[in-house]
Amino acid sequence: MMVFASCAKKDETPPVIIISNPGENAVFDIYDTVHVQFSVSDETELVSASIKIVNTDFIPVTASISVTVSGNQQSGSGSIVIDDKQLPSADYFVLVSASDGTNDQLEYVAIRINEIPKARRAIYFADANGSGMSNIMLVDSLFQAMQLFVFPGQDVLKVTVNSDRDQLSLIGHFSTGIKTYSLQNHSLLWQDETFSLAQTPRYNDLFIYGNSVYTSLYDRELRAYNSSGSLTMNLNMADHRPQTIYADANYVLVEKQLIGTENHVLDAYHAATRAYLWRLELPMDLVSICRLQSDQVLLFGNDGGQAKVLQYDIGDNGYWEPRQLPAGKVLAAAKMDGLTFAIAHGSGLYAYTYSPNYLNQILPGSVFQTVVFDEDNGVLIAAEGNMLKQLSASGQVLNTLAHSDSILSVAIHYTK
Repeated sequence: MMVFASCAKKDETPPVIIISNPGENAVFDIYDTVHVQFSVSDETELVSASIKIVNTDFIPVTASISVTVSGNQQSGSGSIVIDDKQLPSADYFVLVSASDGTNDQLEYVAIRINEIPKARRAIYFADANGSGMSNIMLVDSLFQAMQLFVFPGQDVLKVTVNSDRDQLSLIGHFSTGIKTYSLQNHSLLWQDETFSLAQTPRYNDLFIYGNSVYTSLYDRELRAYNSSGSLTMNLNMADHRPQTIYADANYVLVEKQLIGTENHVLDAYHAATRAYLWRLELPMDLVSICRLQSDQVLLFGNDGGQAKVLQYDIGDNGYWEPRQLPAGKVLAAAKMDGLTFAIAHGSGLYAYTYSPNYLNQILPGSVFQTVVFDEDNGVLIAAEGNMLKQLSASGQVLNTLAHSDSILSVAIHYTK
């Protein structure tokens, strides 16, 4: 027996894989189905096989699909749906793997995947219903018709949209919780009833970045949730009340007001760890925080009744005033293309270009309570009283929809 064992032949030959479909450099779009066909053989016995799509670093971008194999020669097939709408246009590989229990083998074929274009799917807004219970309305992508999206049964201070997840989140100034709805079937996905009953003001701001939903609470808390509704951050603000929020891949910025005073500060946190970094004393109350470039943002707000804009370098924790704004208050601001920003002001709508430093009143006399920029069409969506308007970047009114109540908050849903 010892002689036979020592003379047994060791299996050192891996399976042989031949991919017949898709062809080399075949082109696919997001949501396409990739039909994979291959043959596999081995001199002993096939044990397993699987297929998946990987990027050029061989990191999987789809789930692995197992293919049942047996014997020592077989044809295999499987279908993979490219369902990640965030995939960029690039070269990828269809990867087929097989094993005989001792040896593993990989074979791949190059394909091209075209990213999904970013396009406006709909516009959502909350109204100031006279009953104190707001409606969330949906405006079609062509800006031609509106309909009720959902009646949340509460007042609504702000709505935000996560286009990656096809979700809409909302808070109310006096509501007791935060709610998130599916934009596909209008159903409530998750909610967090933070308070047992409505009392004084409850929420101050709502901001979405990536899959994090940030909200500032009147009761001096800063909270964050993931897209499934799990609480991922709950920070007590001690003697400060959190207000305007901004977040990106590196930082979370929160404007805070010292209780019982008119003193405002801007605190910075590390986005990944949520660790406190530093504080900046502010000369004004913030209305909007807009990304400028790198780790710089523009702070729009009011010093009493006077509008101001400050450039804040987050890493250096310093600011300066790039220019003075007209007399009156700023009501809202939004980043447009490049280094240009829309400013809704008490005397009209302005376009401010950071470089070259230029301020232009593009629509005098119109007072918009909120304004957002449509990245797909390069237009502004702004609310003036109960009128929702679509404006060109130069201030030309392109379209108007009239609603029965005043419009409070606007958000845009994109394909991604």
